[in-house]
Amino acid sequence: MTTPARPSRSYPLAVAAIAATAALAALVRDHVAPVNLAMLFLLAVVALSLVLCRGASVLAAALAVAVFDFFFVPPHLTFTVDDAQYLLTFAGMLAVGITISTLTGRLRAEAAAANARERRATALYELSRDLAEAPFEGALLHAAVRHTRSLFGGAAVVLMPGERGDLEVRAGSDTTLGSAELEAAEWVLDHGRPAGAPTRERRGVPGLYVPLPGAEGEVLGVLGVRWPEARPDLPEDPVRLLETFANQIALALGRLFRRTAE
Repeated sequence: MTTPARPSRSYPLAVAAIAATAALAALVRDHVAPVNLAMLFLLAVVALSLVLCRGASVLAAALAVAVFDFFFVPPHLTFTVDDAQYLLTFAGMLAVGITISTLTGRLRAEAAAANARERRATALYELSRDLAEAPFEGALLHAAVRHTRSLFGGAAVVLMPGERGDLEVRAGSDTTLGSAELEAAEWVLDHGRPAGAPTRERRGVPGLYVPLPGAEGEVLGVLGVRWPEARPDLPEDPVRLLETFANQIALALGRLFRRTAE
């Protein structure tokens, strides 16, 4: 499915395309019947509905009706219509433009959702594979950070309690944490619940932090994603997806700890 042009480009494109269609219709008007000129405008509306956003598609349909009526329907250079049959043509052009743009929008949304599901499944598979292959804790945590950053954007970080119980960065693409971010991560460690912008807790923090769950309600650490002021496009339901990542990482850490103990 074709990605629609941005609204800033869609509206000028709609106007330019209808103007070009009117110019073409003016060249052939002496050789074809007015009803065939209407089909030329209808074809332009259909084509534009497939590539422009919905608002621009509706604008193109309205412009096509107005231009066709003003320049090509007798009496010319007025919006008066002597033949009432043209009113049905106008209604058809508008209906086709709106219907096709609506259906195209739905198809684009369904395609985007399918792509998102495929991307999530691939990311989870690749994460699980690399976690299983990690020979020691550092490699495991760096693999976790790499995959988290790839899917969520921004900077990913794993924090775990040190010898004195204070949270410390064990892996991360940017290890500099502000006081608000550290407080949010400590809150997650203490309460075992997500915190950050997409949640109800610590919403002023520009990021998302979730616990790494251990056995019997224990929290092994915190997995976080931090983004700049211009937040990137996040996956659908980012809290649940990051929690899924955290569960995979925690399971892999548990297996690694048991393997090391043996």
